[in-house]
Amino acid sequence: MGTGDLILDRKAQGEFVSSLIRQFKYKRTDFRTIGGFGGFTSLIDLGTFALSFNTDNVGTKTLVAEEANRYDTIGIDCIAMCANDAITSGSEPIAMVDYIQLRNADSETAKQIGTGLNVGAQIAGLTIVGGETAIVPDIVSHIDLSGTTVGIVQKSQIISGEKISEGDVLFSLGSSGIHSNGFTTARRVLAANEIHINDKFPGESKTVADELLEPTRIYVREILDLFNIVNLKGLVNITGGGIRNISRVKDMRYIIDSPVEPQNVFKQIMQLGNLDYSDMYETFNMGTGFVIVTDEDSKRDLVSTLRGKVPVKEIGHVEKGSGIEVPQYGVNFKGYY
Repeated sequence: MGTGDLILDRKAQGEFVSSLIRQFKYKRTDFRTIGGFGGFTSLIDLGTFALSFNTDNVGTKTLVAEEANRYDTIGIDCIAMCANDAITSGSEPIAMVDYIQLRNADSETAKQIGTGLNVGAQIAGLTIVGGETAIVPDIVSHIDLSGTTVGIVQKSQIISGEKISEGDVLFSLGSSGIHSNGFTTARRVLAANEIHINDKFPGESKTVADELLEPTRIYVREILDLFNIVNLKGLVNITGGGIRNISRVKDMRYIIDSPVEPQNVFKQIMQLGNLDYSDMYETFNMGTGFVIVTDEDSKRDLVSTLRGKVPVKEIGHVEKGSGIEVPQYGVNFKGYY
């Protein structure tokens, strides 16, 4: 298995998404949307306020849960994937519906998934108001867990990224580990090296299951704490696409000249999979789960507000131009796809 077999084709993914979106031509005329496609969240204008909508799923992390027969954390991941996207616009997620698609019904699995969803909802501060369960053995052979959140934001407080300018600084909020992206690659790497779910994870005292099922960190409370204190010019959820996500807030040149030291899980996947830094930084979060773009004057208030709540580090700055660079590792990306 070569390196190319381990990394998903992002160009093909981008072409698929573009082809899909080009077909969306109908729009109601009695309300308008704010912004276009390509951001982290979709906004609908309601006058003084806007509603945000986000949909995401846990992805192939559910296969790890299935292999380990442990489903109590993937509900947290489901909440995190939606809520962390919602907060990038300044929108506070307030409600969610979930969707579970599976081959057969099992009450213990349902209990564990529900437990995780409840914990995630409490951390994010939202209410689960409903959902749908589909038993579809003719379509799926595994579990797919997804959700859709609704959030609310005053239009005057929407964070769009348009105010980002040369000289602004980038702050990393630390991840809790691999989060819920890159699992197709991670699973392939571990399988190719015959490292199994109950084995000790290389370089760790805990098992592969414990390492991979660590739930995604939810950043909603931390970002809300910064409102009216810090000049939040851009907020970035580092999910699928890794640091390429930064380019989604505004087309500028983002220089990450002091990156976070990646956790052991990333170092091991990189070594075992014979992957390079470009592969890693466009597939995984590499220790940075969320990025804040702010100005020099806000740095002290940002750090003091978040101290003790989440690992925070200044990692870079903004320049004129285009792309995302990590000079230390020779990483240079142009755009999201």
